[in-house]
Amino acid sequence: MKLTFLGSGHGVPEPNRNYSCALLEVKDKRYLVDIGMDPTHELIKRGFTPSDIAAVFITHTHGDHMNGMVGFADICSWFYKDADPLILIPRLDPVEALKGWLQQTCGGLRESIRFQKLNEGIVYDDGTLKVCALRNGHMPDSYSFFIEAEGKKLLFTGDLKGGDGPTADYARFATVDGIDLVVAESAHFDAMLYLEPLLRHPPKKLCINHYNWTWIESCYHLKQQINDKIPTVLATDGLEIQL
Repeated sequence: MKLTFLGSGHGVPEPNRNYSCALLEVKDKRYLVDIGMDPTHELIKRGFTPSDIAAVFITHTHGDHMNGMVGFADICSWFYKDADPLILIPRLDPVEALKGWLQQTCGGLRESIRFQKLNEGIVYDDGTLKVCALRNGHMPDSYSFFIEAEGKKLLFTGDLKGGDGPTADYARFATVDGIDLVVAESAHFDAMLYLEPLLRHPPKKLCINHYNWTWIESCYHLKQQINDKIPTVLATDGLEIQL
């Protein structure tokens, strides 16, 4: 399993980091976690197209995690006509707005682009990738994702509850033994709040993602504190992690 950060940024634009979007490659299949940016150009740079995407998993409906869905659905509707992604989303009402937009721009949304509402529990299993959605406190309908493929375990926290997210949300999710990689956000709280739950249930690797200038010093402080026990990296656009 290979993870590539197409966008590692947060809600406010930065010159070198796009909005949240990660590409998962497992065997001959491709998946996206969040789609805050339109991933089409980044996919093409890597030799893929939107037709290669089997599924898109959206943690929550804030714009920096889902606005790229508009451009992605647009190009899949009028050009990549063999694209048939399943898009899993916490709420379906944005889909109706999307349909209205695409009716004006490209003649409408193709039926093969499917949408499914997320609920807590196993939401996807195609025999290659299994995804369990874990409700968190960031907003009324928001999720973290526990992902399994090729014998590896990956936890995407998504955005957590502001203020005490690692205590209220992450500590519940990290009790699974043998997690190979945790991708943990730090845009909404001091990253040092991860310290105690990480040391209590250490993953094999940690990637701090979706961080901003408010908490950047705490991200480096956390890395300094745990790097000898849990190898830690801060995500940047283009970063690749092989599991």
